[in-house]
Amino acid sequence: MKKIFNFALTAVFFCTVNAYCFAINYNETNPDAQYEIGRRYLEGDGIKKDEVQAFNWFKKAALQGNVEAQYEVASLYASGKGNVNQSDKEAFKWYKKAADKGHGEAKFYLGEMYQNARSVAQNNELALKYYEESAADGYVEAQYTLGELYYTGTMVEKDYEKAYKWFLKASEQKDKRAQYCLANMYKLGQGTAKNFETALKLYKESAEQGDANAQNELGSYYYDRGNYKASLKWYDEAANQGNSDAEYALGLIYYHGETGKINFTASLEYFRRAMVGGNEDAIFMLGMIYYNGYEVDKDYSEAMDYFKEYDKLKNDSEAEYMIGCMYASGEGVEEDEDEAKEWLLKAAKQNHEGAKTKLKELFGEDFNVKLENVSAVQSDNDANKEPKTDGDDIKSSVQDFKE
Repeated sequence: MKKIFNFALTAVFFCTVNAYCFAINYNETNPDAQYEIGRRYLEGDGIKKDEVQAFNWFKKAALQGNVEAQYEVASLYASGKGNVNQSDKEAFKWYKKAADKGHGEAKFYLGEMYQNARSVAQNNELALKYYEESAADGYVEAQYTLGELYYTGTMVEKDYEKAYKWFLKASEQKDKRAQYCLANMYKLGQGTAKNFETALKLYKESAEQGDANAQNELGSYYYDRGNYKASLKWYDEAANQGNSDAEYALGLIYYHGETGKINFTASLEYFRRAMVGGNEDAIFMLGMIYYNGYEVDKDYSEAMDYFKEYDKLKNDSEAEYMIGCMYASGEGVEEDEDEAKEWLLKAAKQNHEGAKTKLKELFGEDFNVKLENVSAVQSDNDANKEPKTDGDDIKSSVQDFKE
């Protein structure tokens, strides 16, 4: 039995070696064999991975017209791998050769080079042409890219119907980004009729493939329905990938004890992570943590810095109210009646009821008339505001499902 086993292994070994040797023996006249050797070196398939050898073999085959080898040579020049000097000029040349022979991926990268002016003058018309040809060839990256371009109105006129078309094609190839974007379009009724059931199905498919935005969206969906176990699962998945909206949401959940127990330590950590990741609302919550001394030493000065930073970004009435109160009581700053009045009035102009009450408490009933005038002006402003349109940023995932 052992001899038979050894014989079988030997046979497999010699078959592999003979096939490899056959390819080498005919490499000077057989570009397909040259490409195959390059591929094996590139992937470490049966031989030690070696990008330098891969490039050399690809180049031999590319010079003899092998389209796959031309694409690989272009990619190695574009990345600077294979011990070649990175060169957009050489990459463009070889992508063009491959694209002219119908290589779908090469067309996509030509489109990128025209769009981003890499070694050629920017030409949006040619970029779009190559993206569309690549997408029509079935290359999923091109399909997704066209969806984004038409959705955002980048390089083309905004067109939700065309965005929907291309996101749908990419989604049918299981592209998780396209599934997420398509779910948003079903949710908002952009380019298609609203369909919450289909949106939820696509969010789940995308989330299960690891898309952090879709995971965050599911976290929000389950949170709104009181299913905190499912909500935490998906928020955790998204936060572990650095999604700052999910980190902020987890901070709030632990801050308010919606897991059954308040955990300010976890809350502080998630708010810090969210702020670093770009979530601006986390700035205000960090101010609240330092103001109240939750798991940190109470620090009014630090809290004031956070509140002012947040108001600068958001013109937020709650932050203005907190700043006004702190000036009124001298918390973290010298007590200053004028500053207190200024900040509380800012908040009151946004109809912050606490600010109105605080102004009356501090400065007497003569503020009644002034505050009534503020409310009247605010009501007029609200009536004259233009209605909000659907968000232009498809990556926004904080809106609630509204059925």
